[in-house]
Amino acid sequence: MVEARGTIPERVRRALYGLRRGHCYAPECDEPVVVLDEGQSVFVGEIAHIVAAVASGPRGGANVPDRNAFENLLILCGRHHKIIDDVRTRDRYPVDVLREWKAKREAEFDTATREELHRLDDLPVRLPHLLVEAFRDATTELTATVDRLEATGQLTHDAARLLHAALARTANTGPGVGDGVPGVKEAFEEAYDAAGGASFLGLPSAAAYETGPGVVQHLRGARCGHPAVICAIAGRAAVVITTDLWNGIANIGGGRPSGGVHGVGFPVHTTGGDQRYISPTIEQVPTTGGSWRAGTMRRTGDRRWIWTPDLVFDSNNSANAETAFNSQSALDLRLRLAAQIPFAQDEPRLTASGRRRLTAELAEPEMTAIVAAFAADRTGVPGELRWRPCADQFARNDSWGASYECVIHSADGRPTIRGTLQFLMPDLMRSQRLTSLVDIEIDFDGCQTEPCQPNTPVTRRLSHVEITEFFTAAWRLAFDVLPLALGEPVADGDHGDRPGASLYIINERGQNTGGERTFRLGDLVDLSPFGSTHKIYQSRLDLAVVGRGSLSEHDARNVVRRALVRAAEDAGFDAADLVTW
Repeated sequence: MVEARGTIPERVRRALYGLRRGHCYAPECDEPVVVLDEGQSVFVGEIAHIVAAVASGPRGGANVPDRNAFENLLILCGRHHKIIDDVRTRDRYPVDVLREWKAKREAEFDTATREELHRLDDLPVRLPHLLVEAFRDATTELTATVDRLEATGQLTHDAARLLHAALARTANTGPGVGDGVPGVKEAFEEAYDAAGGASFLGLPSAAAYETGPGVVQHLRGARCGHPAVICAIAGRAAVVITTDLWNGIANIGGGRPSGGVHGVGFPVHTTGGDQRYISPTIEQVPTTGGSWRAGTMRRTGDRRWIWTPDLVFDSNNSANAETAFNSQSALDLRLRLAAQIPFAQDEPRLTASGRRRLTAELAEPEMTAIVAAFAADRTGVPGELRWRPCADQFARNDSWGASYECVIHSADGRPTIRGTLQFLMPDLMRSQRLTSLVDIEIDFDGCQTEPCQPNTPVTRRLSHVEITEFFTAAWRLAFDVLPLALGEPVADGDHGDRPGASLYIINERGQNTGGERTFRLGDLVDLSPFGSTHKIYQSRLDLAVVGRGSLSEHDARNVVRRALVRAAEDAGFDAADLVTW
């Protein structure tokens, strides 16, 4: 039977609270005898007799007035109880040794306290309940006292917070902050205390563990109003985040092994406010350490978390320049946007219904504008201009690819402006991403009345504005239109990983091609807005944009402009950063 509050003398109650802090009586044993389970104190130790309860038991031959009196009882963990009573080991633990254990643990007890404890009967049965009740009551009173002193101004808020943290840690017999992984305890405790400590964040619900690029530990939550997580990667300070954000990171990538924290990484700091506590009000959280490199977790209007990679420009960009392109029929100049798109399907394929959907979308009148734009002031635009599935022997129109062509011919039937669209599956490309290719080729002989002269500027060169508008329109075709051939929209999920687009401006009649009809890149494209360069042989400009997929027209144009400036700088142009649009 559990004693009602008030029936235990105050002196005894406080003494028992002191016993609780001592854990097992065995020397150097840190095993707790009371633990917290979901906020409830539970006795998990055992009550042992120094002199056995019966004469035939361990050390039972010794003479004591009352075998069940407090002075004959020890509070031990289950392991040490077995050790002192087992027939094979009990001789190593005589009465004198066990009484010494007891004396050291109870050194702070005064005579009056011992007398009060001696008067309590049936202690072997009652003591576990008394220990739990004493600890619960004392902790409640201390917590209330701290709150009262803070409310009356006798304690500062910071001092009260530290006292609450100390009380909570005294109560915690489960894993401590940072326990479980060597070398993280100090960093985790620093973040834990800076973010509010036990009174704000609650106690750890489990030991710390390693996952992905770092270490994490879950917290129960307290005054913060939500479960929380401490996490850190090597070289970065530990931070405390909400479990909601942690679960949001785990869900990025649709459950793929490469997704979640493995791809996204860990939160590293906030974009505003407390740098060690990322509260539920924070809408954007930078991440790093994952295989997808740096990015940002962002909360959407419907309160979901999505991940956006950081924008990166990569000058090492030759991989997709010639992918699925027949150079034997190349015209003078080619503009290409090659997009790499992450996907969620295990084995993506193009279906008949998907190809019909894509063909219908490409039949819309505005879809040919990307080709017709280059005919202005150069050649006429036929009335029946449209995208048609390619019949070329190298083109794919099956489960592994879709290919379309839109061509403006000269008077003699030669292609003058040719647009090509291709959407290729990962298996075909030996890639881990979907590939969208948008090409525009131009034959300048068909765009002017007189034949072009080698190594001489053509009559109507492409302007940097025309090139910008091509890549902006191509961005939408690559990321939003061509993927319609799949059974599900690519842009509707957060599949993680890093989408990207490679931009190419290629002179197909360069001086190293071996033909008589050659040009310099500046003969075909007006690059003067970017300044001048000392490079003599400049056959192309190119750059990869990593970390951006489907974008609005405005955002796509901004990214394209930045990419063209960067590509011109890479080529040595001395005023690329001063270009006007």
